[in-house]
This record gives sequence, structure tokens and C-alpha cells, in this order.
Amino acid sequence: MKKLLKIVFFILIFYMNNAIAQDMHFTQFYSSPLYLNPAFTGSDVCGRVALTYRNQWPGVSKAYKSYLFSADHFVRKYNLGIGLVIGNDVAGTGELKTTIINPSIAYGLRIGRKFVIRAAVQPGIDLVSINYNKLIFGDQIARGGNASSIENPTQTKTFFDIGAGALIHTEKYWLGTSFFHLNQPNQSLIGDANGKLPIKYTVHGGGKYRLNKDEKEEIKKKSISTVFHYRGQREFDQFDLGVYYTRSVFSLGVWYRGIPGFKAYKKGYSNNDAVAIITGVQTKRMSIGYSYDFTISKLAFLTNGAHEVTLSYQLCKMNKKKKYKLLIPCPKF
Repeated sequence: MKKLLKIVFFILIFYMNNAIAQDMHFTQFYSSPLYLNPAFTGSDVCGRVALTYRNQWPGVSKAYKSYLFSADHFVRKYNLGIGLVIGNDVAGTGELKTTIINPSIAYGLRIGRKFVIRAAVQPGIDLVSINYNKLIFGDQIARGGNASSIENPTQTKTFFDIGAGALIHTEKYWLGTSFFHLNQPNQSLIGDANGKLPIKYTVHGGGKYRLNKDEKEEIKKKSISTVFHYRGQREFDQFDLGVYYTRSVFSLGVWYRGIPGFKAYKKGYSNNDAVAIITGVQTKRMSIGYSYDFTISKLAFLTNGAHEVTLSYQLCKMNKKKKYKLLIPCPKF
């Protein structure tokens, strides 16, 4: 019975990927801020680099593995942030690969002493490819396992893509929105006119609250952050709600993913996806995070959740000259 369910699961994944390709997904959103919203470009004290690795559904052979690199820098003279995101996602037996190369530029405007508004644009190049040699087709089975009649074993598609975002924040709160694939590029590997990549949109925000405001020693400072993230892409959408507790350099977070009671993709299937636990360490220049997604849907015994590791490094130390900048209070690991 379990083997049969796995076969059905693979068939569903195959048809879902044929109908519409979905973007890479991450749990530690604020460890990959330029991927979440290009308006975060240059929002830190100075230059920074970040790495993210995600192994989604390790219980499924040849499922999803995603890699992301980002770098950005704030040009104080012009109030500009410049950055670059490079990502790679590999899925399935046929090694369906998606690679993104997206530079971004953001402009920040300070309003009074408490508010900063940021807007950004993120043009780039996407590459999609698949290796047909690693798939089995009907003609191979009919001919006793011989090589497929596919003439070009590797198919690749390159296309221009563009996104944009906006962000408003204070020292305590932030609220942002972003849009990707605004030009809806055609990503089909077989020339299908209906293979347009649908627009992805997000809304995200939160607040950070100090629990002991009068405490001067860094090692004893405590805070709680509440965060949310909503994203949609055609008929698919997702809502995440989380909370972090931070003391000194250590943080612990919990995220819930799903929209129970409001939306179900099929009758009898509640929209509950996962609960994620995040732990992290953040020093003055380096942040390290690890998260594990506990699948709570009916796929729980097949997928084995998801692992994600993040690392970011700030290229300078905070000093008195740089304290003029109003920083975004979101979690950074």
C-alpha cells in the first residue's frame, strides 16, 4: 500500500510540474532577503554576502535541492543599494534545473526620524534545462528498454525576467511587498505558447519588541519578533506565521505554514503544510541558521520534511559613523 501511494505521489508531482513550474521556496526568508524582496538590497550597515542550502523532501528520491547566493552593498553617497542573487534548483530524476542570475538596485528615502521607504527593481536572466537521457519514455518500454527516440537529450531555455519590490520600516516594524516575473516570460522547453511563468507576489512584515529595554549588557538583552509572510502564484498560495525569541546572540523561532479554514485545494484536504523550527546564532558580523520543516499534511510519512542551512557575513563592523542608518529589525539568520 505504501509503495502504491509513492507511485501516485510521483505521478501527481509530474503533472504539477508539467502544468506550472513553481519558484524555489525557502523557510528562512530573511536569510535570503534579496530573494524575498529586492527592496532589501543594501538595507544592512554595509556590504554582506549570504549562502542558503535547502534539501526539501529528502524522503523522496530525486526531490528538490536548492542553492542560493546573494551579495549586496549600500552606496551611502547616493542612498542606493546594489546587489546580486544567483540561485540553482534541481528537481526530479530528469534533473530539471532552474538557474537565476538577478542583479538588483534599490533606493531608500528617509522620512523624518522614524520612517524609511525603499523601492527596488530586479531584472535578470533565468535558465531552465532538463536531461531527457535520465527519463524513461513509453517508446523505450515498448522496445525493451532501448534508447529513447528523443533526438536532443538536453533541452535548455534562457529568458529575461524582471521583478520589483517596496518596503517601509521603522526601528521596530517593517512591511514589504514584492512582485516577480512581471513580464511573464515563456519558460517552455518544447515551445508551448501556454508555458508562461505566472507572476509571483508576496506581502511580508512584522515587529520586534525588546523585553528588557533598560538592560545595557548585550549578553542579557532579550527580544521577541512576530513575523508573517504571504505569497501567491496563480492558483497556489501560502501563508506563514512565525515568532522568534532572541537572547544575546542566540535565537529560536517557530513558523506555521498553511491557511486552514479559509482555503482547501480539494474537499477533505485541510490546508495545513508544515511547522518549521529555526535556530540561529548571530554575532556582530556573522549569522548562522538551521531550520527543519515538519510536514503536517497527509504527505508527512513520504517526504521527511525539509532541511535548510544559512550563512551570512557582514563585510564591516558597526561603528558610530554608521549608526545614522535606520536598520530593518527583522531576523537576519
